[in-house]
Amino acid sequence: MIIKRPDRSEYPDFFETYIKLVQGDTVLKKLQDSLLDMQGIVSSIPEEFENFKYAPDKWTVKDVIGHIIDTERIMAYRALRFARNDKVELPGYDQNIYAPHATYNKRTLYDIAHEFSLVREANIILFRNFDEEALLRIGVANKWNMSVRSLIYVVSGHELHHLHILKTRYLSEIS
Repeated sequence: MIIKRPDRSEYPDFFETYIKLVQGDTVLKKLQDSLLDMQGIVSSIPEEFENFKYAPDKWTVKDVIGHIIDTERIMAYRALRFARNDKVELPGYDQNIYAPHATYNKRTLYDIAHEFSLVREANIILFRNFDEEALLRIGVANKWNMSVRSLIYVVSGHELHHLHILKTRYLSEIS
């Protein structure tokens, strides 16, 4: 299924960073393929580095993957609400409040990666079943208008952004 790229008017400026990382209009395939990318990254991290931080004020490997999961859940929830034509304005969320209250560092990396896979598979099914009308619906979150399809592209681009950070700033330090 092809989900056309969102028009620049369908999302706030700060999401451009993520959306531009998603090349083409095969975002659902990219979401599916990234499951393998995540498995590859997770399997390359030795157990003793699961709580590694590349700098004292940065998140651990587990925190980064947990953040990807939390953000994907929030964006998918927004997409569901907007697709169903829910007109209630949704609040924003602050990753800096979520992160210290998440318990990702108390879990195994394998368990977190498994959760990621389940969340991603569920969201792919959800997104795949939105029709064209639903994909174009607009809702308000954090006082910003966003289309359903832009939220799907944000999910993909946000993960790509953080996978790049994992590869360049974490895995490069581990090897």
